[in-house]
Amino acid sequence: RIAEAHALVQKFERQCGVEVIEQIEVQPVAAKQHISFTQLWSGPFARRSLMLWLIWFGIVYSYYGIFTWLPSLLVQQGYSIVQSFEYVLGMILAQLPGYIAAAWLVEKLGRKATLAGFIGMCAVSAYFFGQADSVAMIMFWGCLMSFFNLGAWGVLYTYTPEQYPTNIRAFGSGWASAIGRVGGIVAPMVVTHLMVMQNGFSYVFMMFTAVLLAVAVVIVVLGEETKGKTLESMGL
Repeated sequence: RIAEAHALVQKFERQCGVEVIEQIEVQPVAAKQHISFTQLWSGPFARRSLMLWLIWFGIVYSYYGIFTWLPSLLVQQGYSIVQSFEYVLGMILAQLPGYIAAAWLVEKLGRKATLAGFIGMCAVSAYFFGQADSVAMIMFWGCLMSFFNLGAWGVLYTYTPEQYPTNIRAFGSGWASAIGRVGGIVAPMVVTHLMVMQNGFSYVFMMFTAVLLAVAVVIVVLGEETKGKTLESMGL
């Protein structure tokens, strides 16, 4: 029956002058291309890769540097170990609204402005956290620092893949994230050297303030807004 129906349809097609295609060849959606590390540093991608590597390094450096040693830093300031963990838990809970706020703002203000703003505010919060001399100020600036740091991280997960075309998107994003992990390894070791110094608590957060401000400048200078843009309009 199927063969008869097929033959009948072909007969009608020939009578109507329609070209009969016996077999349709399906072309691959995207041609397979060789991906190399040098592609990340060629043409328009060099600037983007440099920017992303610096941003990822700075954000992961600041996050793991701050929160790995934060309970110990608070103990050093005279708080008990129980109090320190309670305060840190409160700060960590502030990360959730940070993510939510960032998710809303990236579509209102754009990726670049939101990312630079969150990192800049995290830098300000880190500075004042390092100068805090009361529980109220520690919690206030600590929650803001956590809010803006994790919010920026959420924006970065949106911003990073938008910097590359489809064929190298995963490769480029993976490298940027890997560089960030290097920062996460280095930061806790740097903090251990600073925290044992006189006024070490203040020095630690002044250092993070400087790193975060540098990252914010990198975004302003090298960053390109990607909200609502196609790959073609961005030269990709």
